[in-house]
Amino acid sequence: MRTRYTLRPGLAAVVIILFLVATAGCVGPKTNEPAASPVPAPEPVPVTPPHHSIPLYSFSLYAMQKNLAGGINLSLPTYLPDGFFFFTGSLVDSFSDSPADNRHYSFTYHRGQDEWVTLSEQSRNSTTCPDGPEYRLAELGKTLMQRPGSSELSWGRDGWCFTLSSMLSREEMEKIAASVEPAPYREGVMPPYEYQPPAHPLVRQYHVNRSIVASETTITFESLQCTPDGCTAIFGLSGASLPPDSLSPVVSPMPTLPPANPDLHAEWRVDGGRPLLTMPGGSITFNTTFVSWKIEPLPEDSRELSVNISRVRGISGPWVIVIPLEPAATRTDPATSGQGVSS
Repeated sequence: MRTRYTLRPGLAAVVIILFLVATAGCVGPKTNEPAASPVPAPEPVPVTPPHHSIPLYSFSLYAMQKNLAGGINLSLPTYLPDGFFFFTGSLVDSFSDSPADNRHYSFTYHRGQDEWVTLSEQSRNSTTCPDGPEYRLAELGKTLMQRPGSSELSWGRDGWCFTLSSMLSREEMEKIAASVEPAPYREGVMPPYEYQPPAHPLVRQYHVNRSIVASETTITFESLQCTPDGCTAIFGLSGASLPPDSLSPVVSPMPTLPPANPDLHAEWRVDGGRPLLTMPGGSITFNTTFVSWKIEPLPEDSRELSVNISRVRGISGPWVIVIPLEPAATRTDPATSGQGVSS
């Protein structure tokens, strides 16, 4: 007898469903085109940074030389009239593919407070200049270095443009320009006209309290404090042309205005020597009745300090005050005495 096998309807449905699921991945639309490759991501477009210039300032020629030792040599004057020393320098560089094309160096030398010489040098790729020296009076407002009464000397050499600006005579400026030459960095060797403080500076505090009157204005030399970094003089100002020592308080929503610049011009000398430098970074600070002025450090064997003030707040003097300084042999160290000596 043959055995018959029958498939129940429910079981048949399950078998059909399993078959369809198993073959679903193998069945698809027919096409003659190969499968598409994934689309690569676009290459990033390089972004060119904008042109920026950042000025860097220095009170040391030696430091500027050292920072540029691996790249470019500065060109500096090897002649200046007596009494001139380096005061401040600036470097303007750029973030670009050719930074050398955008470099701009400037060096300013001072003699006393008001006499100055500025040398500017810039790549010829970024500016133009004459092949031979050209002299002209400064056109005010053209550049930052130009001041009333100044003149300029311009020339080009070795791919650089030079501009010398000063209030000196044309003869002196031409002599300075002819002395400009590359000054490579040499470790431990100071560049020409780098100011050097005295090896043995005067360290002392003086209570001066000396006054002089001119043009109805009284200037009182209050005190002098000397350290290895410089000497700071304190002046008191009073007179009909100057604001009073104190003002009555006024209730006002407006902010208080700062005091007017004293516009103080003076020449300092020690023992009759060259005009002393006003120290960069310290310079002159003031309020309505007092002025603080920092000059270069003095040698410890200095005997006499004189100051000739020619103008203050538009008022002409002169006010001349002479301060005797103690001989080194009898000077008392303020660190041990705790007191200064009135002169």
